[in-house]
Amino acid sequence: MSIPAHGPGPRWFGHVGQPALALVLAVFLLPPGLQSVRVGGISTAWVVGLAIALVVLHICVATARRWPSQSFVIGTLACATLAAGPDIDGVTDFVEASEYSPILLPSTLCFFALLYSVSAHTRPPLPNYALGLGLAGCCVTLARLWGFTGTPIATWAWWLFLGTTAFGGTIAAWALGRYRFTRALWATQKAERLAADERRHIAREMHDVVAHSVAVMVSHAEAGRLVVVNSPERAPEIFTTIADAGREALTEMRGLLAVLRDDAAATEPQPGLAELPALIDRMRAAGVDIEFSSDDQLHTTPAVALTIYRIIQEALTNIARHAGEKPSARVAVDSGPDGIEVHVTNTGVVQTDPRPGRGLIGMQERVDAVGGTLKAGPTATGWTVEVTVPR
Repeated sequence: MSIPAHGPGPRWFGHVGQPALALVLAVFLLPPGLQSVRVGGISTAWVVGLAIALVVLHICVATARRWPSQSFVIGTLACATLAAGPDIDGVTDFVEASEYSPILLPSTLCFFALLYSVSAHTRPPLPNYALGLGLAGCCVTLARLWGFTGTPIATWAWWLFLGTTAFGGTIAAWALGRYRFTRALWATQKAERLAADERRHIAREMHDVVAHSVAVMVSHAEAGRLVVVNSPERAPEIFTTIADAGREALTEMRGLLAVLRDDAAATEPQPGLAELPALIDRMRAAGVDIEFSSDDQLHTTPAVALTIYRIIQEALTNIARHAGEKPSARVAVDSGPDGIEVHVTNTGVVQTDPRPGRGLIGMQERVDAVGGTLKAGPTATGWTVEVTVPR
């Protein structure tokens, strides 16, 4: 399972929203910071160094979506430079003539955006390391500001405000990032599950279509070798049945492929209860002696009707393939107390392999999908399939 580090967007900055956020922060936070450094009464070297650190912080916000871990590390180093810088006296001073550490400059808030990005777009343990580094930075900040008194509020209130802002903001930014990552991971897993379910659905459809049609064609081809010798006049009938079965398989397969390609052209409707007599006739033509009974008053949803059709189709196909010579079957579709009941029984060779084949697994998946129940197994004389599905 993989989560992309960044979504589709411009090549250099990822999503447009990230550089837009960086621009907004730079417009409101960077000018007062640069002005404070410029008139702060510190050496030229520190003016240049602190100005570069402030600009780098905002650049890191712009690149944090594309390179979250690298941007976080560089931004953390920029914050460390601000913490290490000498006290300045600038235009954002609270009380005239008081000095304060550059770590109090407004651009320091960019650190929270960097911590959010590294938490939201990287895998563990990097977010945990980032949180630890952020909390360590909070402790360094409090130690750096220990002697600061240039506030118009009580000392205890100032330290409460500063500690809540530093530690609370750090934990909140990290937690929001982890929530974003978890949500993206959940969405990806959900999409993969849906794709897997769709692949299983297509596999069931392909198996049912191909297995049924091929079984009919093989049965007629094998019988044709014996019948044509003694009754040449039946050859057109046998070849016609083989051709019809092949055309039916091609039609249904084209419908499935059209769905896969999202073709706009309409496809043939899926078979249901009304198509059961035609299915029974094809299997009778394939050599299976079938006794069929159905309640003509049955009505249900297309999904349930398709499930019933496919269950009977698969059961009769298995009878034609595994029940030996001259197999016979009984198919009953009736209304029961719990829904529609389907019974398919046959006499012939009893399957001794206890492991369920692909066809039986497909039956179970179809029945589960509509909330029904399936019982299938050998009997004294053959095999039985019993299905109950909701109306």
